[in-house]
Amino acid sequence: RADLYLMGVTGVHAEAGLTTGDFEEAAVKRALLQRAAETVVLASADKLGTASAFTVAPLKSLAGLVVPASTPARVRNALKAAGAPVTLAPA
Repeated sequence: RADLYLMGVTGVHAEAGLTTGDFEEAAVKRALLQRAAETVVLASADKLGTASAFTVAPLKSLAGLVVPASTPARVRNALKAAGAPVTLAPA
């Protein structure tokens, strides 16, 4: 059991949630998320607004979502509305 799980995914989408392109990878990430006290996703700009084939979890399951400070307000607001606790990372 981890205190903190820093997760990487291939897609962070307001409706689709956290996604990845591999079925087994999604299952492993779900298991790690369920066993960690807190999960934080670190997402680069190219991951935002995209969705891959396999769902890992909804955004509301996160303790934090770190995105670039340059992320447009409309994208940040959509992620927050979906339940993601968004934090901006300075450039």
